[in-house]
Amino acid sequence: MRALLASEAARDPDYRRFWTMAAVDAFGMGGEQVTIGLLALQIGGSSAWVGGAMALFFAPMAVIGVPAGALADRMERRHLLRRVALLECIVLAVTAVLVGHAAVASVALLMAVVLSGSCRAVHSAVRASYAFDLVGTGRVVAGIGLLNLGVRAGQLVGALAAGLAYRHGGPETAYATLAIAHLLAWWLGRRLRSAGRAAVAPERGSWGETLRDYAREMRENRVLLALVGITAAVEILGFSFSTALPEIATLRLGIGADGLGLMHATRYAGGLTAALVLALNGDRARRGPLFLAVVCCFGCAVVLLGWAPGLPSTLVALALVAMLAAASDVLTQSMMQLCVADRLRGRAMGAWVLAVGTAPLGHLWLGALIASIGIPAALGLNGAALLAVGVLALLLAPRLRRL
Repeated sequence: MRALLASEAARDPDYRRFWTMAAVDAFGMGGEQVTIGLLALQIGGSSAWVGGAMALFFAPMAVIGVPAGALADRMERRHLLRRVALLECIVLAVTAVLVGHAAVASVALLMAVVLSGSCRAVHSAVRASYAFDLVGTGRVVAGIGLLNLGVRAGQLVGALAAGLAYRHGGPETAYATLAIAHLLAWWLGRRLRSAGRAAVAPERGSWGETLRDYAREMRENRVLLALVGITAAVEILGFSFSTALPEIATLRLGIGADGLGLMHATRYAGGLTAALVLALNGDRARRGPLFLAVVCCFGCAVVLLGWAPGLPSTLVALALVAMLAAASDVLTQSMMQLCVADRLRGRAMGAWVLAVGTAPLGHLWLGALIASIGIPAALGLNGAALLAVGVLALLLAPRLRRL
């Protein structure tokens, strides 16, 4: 921990402000996923409904990923971050008012997942590129790893808080709590002073030129294209595991809303551990081979989660899944920015958001698969497929192995 606090990024006052803002914003996201899962299960009564709600939450990323990345290269990123936080606060405050009325609860849920998911798409593209701006090329994995440490810590606390708020005050109390968190993130964003040592001037050309540069890079940069494809596969087959958690908590383990909050907290604790390891050691390893090993192990961990028989084994499997998921995020965000020119880093993160935007397919697929063949077989099938993706990439992507 002393080495972490003494790191170059941690000594930068603006990075510390940004880190705190990201942690508070992540409190909202972590809590929102718990709230969405519980409310969808309450309204629809099955994992198919949870899968549909989570799909809608991530769907805007597929639509907004490209323009969000372009916007991140056309505006000063610190200003854009705080505007998104304020908009997210407004969306969740309105949802808190509406969701308490049974007649409009399903409409309020629909509004929340779509609008909040849209804010999340823009925020995701901007956050990682601003982290790179602050720390520079030589410390990018450590800088993004340290950022993810704060994000996972915020998600952990947010998951626990949302589970308790939902149990004791219902969905309206949970959403109001999350809105307050985003309001605090907006206030913290106003305190950011620097554009960052590695920042480049915002692009001033036309939107058409910006998007043409985007398309050209995606077409010609084979490493970026491979990373986008693998990230999409990881999202569909790996990250969709969260769709199974409400049913595992309520039907398999019988631990209810508080238990689901504990499961999400365990998930974020695992992610926090991985982020800590990468923050301390991430720039010492070869990124490409490490990433492909993470993908293979991720597949095995998903299989283990599906067959875990009780609460202790489920929490252990969930922690492993979360560690590998977090490592995958840190490494892809770092490598996608390193394999493009500095002026394209925002658009590289837009490509990452676009890949993450395939998540709705995974949530819909897994929700339907669980309803058809049950949790163990469904997660086992997804995990085996993800392992196959990792092995194929290891054999067929030599440029990625050298990164």
